[in-house]
Amino acid sequence: NQNDIDGGGFKIMTYNEKDQYLYVQFQSYKMGYIDDFECWYNDKSGKFDVRSASREGYSDLGVNRKRLEYIAARLEKEFGWTFERERDGSLA
Repeated sequence: NQNDIDGGGFKIMTYNEKDQYLYVQFQSYKMGYIDDFECWYNDKSGKFDVRSASREGYSDLGVNRKRLEYIAARLEKEFGWTFERERDGSLA
């Protein structure tokens, strides 16, 4: 689990290497809520786009942002990826 972000685990629903697309469902530990995470290659920008969103509720208490920050930090550290960031260091 990513710093106690997704205590309920995750399941890879779709992975298409040819289309460079990934869809994963993350589950919260206590309530069992499902969040959707997608990553795909954008031919126009030459970059990967990502989306992480809650399916239910009014607030995710910052969980989706924390998840994206965690994934970005791991990709930077382990694979040398770079990400567009704000002045405060958060993802753009």
